Amino acid sequence: MIYKESIEALFKEGLIKECLVNEKAVINLIKRAHRDIKTAKRNLVEDEDCAYSYAYNSMLRSGLALMMAEGFRPEIKDKPLTVVRFAAATLGRQFNRLLNDYDFMRRKRHRLVYEPDIPCSNEEARQAIQTATEFVDAVSALLKKKNPQFKIQFK
Repeated sequence: MIYKESIEALFKEGLIKECLVNEKAVINLIKRAHRDIKTAKRNLVEDEDCAYSYAYNSMLRSGLALMMAEGFRPEIKDKPLTVVRFAAATLGRQFNRLLNDYDFMRRKRHRLVYEPDIPCSNEEARQAIQTATEFVDAVSALLKKKNPQFKIQFK
């Protein structure tokens, strides 16, 4: 599901608030997102659920970095969903497939945590890692383009 709203709508709903841009936090979140992908790959053979969760975490962290770079942070209510909605409002239509996959992964990861009988296949985990890699790379590229101070290597 793609959320068709603006940052203004998220602000009016009380889901986001303005904050100072913290370049160090943005860089650290992106670096951690790349490490999460590496960790997901290492866990793929042993624990698909863990690999899936780390892939999802990398997307959440890069989404948070995107928010912080734009001068926003999520409020307490529905943080993971707010990050997805903010990313959709910021990234635009060319990222619809990735954003749909991100939202699906958010819901699947929730089920993996709270409904432990729901399995995650190796193929699902492998696809999650691929999606996460594309998303984190896209956010990293956007941050570098919009903010010249982020020219350092995130990986």
